[in-house]
Amino acid sequence: MLTLSTSDAIVLVRKNLDEADPNGSIMYDNENGSSANYGDNNSMDDIIKKCLPEAINIVQLAAPVTMLEGVEVTSFTGTSLTARTLGKVLSFTPASVSDYLRLVAFKAADSDIVVTDAIPEASAEGRKQHNPYVMGTYDRPRLVILQGDHTTGPSFRYYSMKPTFSAENLGSAIDKFLYVRQNTYAAATTSYSFSRLLRQNVIDQLTAMVLQIYNDQRAQSFLQRANIFQ
Repeated sequence: MLTLSTSDAIVLVRKNLDEADPNGSIMYDNENGSSANYGDNNSMDDIIKKCLPEAINIVQLAAPVTMLEGVEVTSFTGTSLTARTLGKVLSFTPASVSDYLRLVAFKAADSDIVVTDAIPEASAEGRKQHNPYVMGTYDRPRLVILQGDHTTGPSFRYYSMKPTFSAENLGSAIDKFLYVRQNTYAAATTSYSFSRLLRQNVIDQLTAMVLQIYNDQRAQSFLQRANIFQ
């Protein structure tokens, strides 16, 4: 994971603006009349600080999962198994993930397959899992994220464990669970973390968001750059 301080974010956004237009960031300084010209009482630096966590969330939601780094969860609650025709459905809730934004990887203990997407319960694919003859199996598994209150974190159902998986081993049923944390702005926070490979995308997204606030047409070019993942 990469940690980016708000002070470094300010420098990098202004660098982006100066590359697009030499001294282009100077026009947004309060001492040069920015507040009067744009009707905004905040300096660009303050806006950058407030937009940084949102920019990170946007980029990490849009990025290919192969570019993401996740936080590992090792504790789970409400874990249970339900026997079905082709396997056993594992229900669980990761502990202390109220900041859940996106799944990075899930792997059950009895399968070599890593699942990287959580299917909405109400989607067509999610509803298919109720059919015991077409639901996911250990060699083509599906992970469903359940509808409901996400205040304490989401709950999941995994389709499915092998029919022979022992119910006594529930504590070790999950081999891996990685997720992306949601960043939230706080005035006292001086740095935010995100996946290392997305550094430039985050800076370009942040630059675009700041320019949109100032109604600057250059925002579109930075939005396009932010959505190029390499």
